[in-house]
Amino acid sequence: MSDSNNWLGFTLVCLVLLIGMLVIERDLDSKEDKSSEENDSQYSSTADAIHPFGEYCLTEHNSSMGMHIHPYLTIIIDGEEYEIEQNAGIYTDICPDAMHMVHTHDTSGKLHVENYTAEDVPLEVFFDVWGKHFNETGIFDLRDGTIEMTVDGVVNTDYENLILADNQNIVITYTSN
Repeated sequence: MSDSNNWLGFTLVCLVLLIGMLVIERDLDSKEDKSSEENDSQYSSTADAIHPFGEYCLTEHNSSMGMHIHPYLTIIIDGEEYEIEQNAGIYTDICPDAMHMVHTHDTSGKLHVENYTAEDVPLEVFFDVWGKHFNETGIFDLRDGTIEMTVDGVVNTDYENLILADNQNIVITYTSN
């Protein structure tokens, strides 16, 4: 009988150790998943969650617009000017037969900000409409360098939260490390 009790005790100890190892492995996997999520959020994109104004479409274009301003955007990546897309924000998946309230008509960097009522429209709206990332972590897929934004020649750290104004001159400069 004592051999039988020894085997039963040995089996129970092994079973408890096996369950403990499985619990520890699950906890380690969970911590790795959380760490991976934290690293992913470090590189999240402003284009991932669209600002509500980015989903707004101008279905009628007329002279009674309550807001029609033109800020100018220049993007410089490692000393080279990056061309801003022509017709960004015109006839998109969200606004298939219309324009977004922030859009371009050419590659000059002139942003058209239009709406039926005057609103405080942040720069984020253009990047959301364009489908590109921009905030203090970087621009587009570039995150390993330094980013600086000036507005009318003055350094500005509002980044995507900058409220657009008529004739603003916005320059975003990214320099790789």
